[in-house]
Amino acid sequence: MLADGLVASTPTVDDVPALAAWWVVAAGVAVGMLFLATDHVLRATLCFGGSLLLAAVLRVTLPGSKAGGIAVRGPLVDLVILVGLGVAVLVTGFTLDLTAR
Repeated sequence: MLADGLVASTPTVDDVPALAAWWVVAAGVAVGMLFLATDHVLRATLCFGGSLLLAAVLRVTLPGSKAGGIAVRGPLVDLVILVGLGVAVLVTGFTLDLTAR
């Protein structure tokens, strides 16, 4: 209870803006771009792959109307594509030979 006798409401999924999930994923990609610009390739790989996997989790957990720009096809198709791309980025990035020659 609040001081005026009002009850504080807890936030629900309905309170989330429609493009909030997209902005979270875009922020992860932007951090990855900063790492890539400063020659931290492995950290950039982790940010890019992690952002794709986070997008997959958000796509499955949020309803289509709240998933915003990450809801392109059906939830299952989006999940398979995002997880596949995320794993491919992580595997490719961590198998790079980054030793100076």
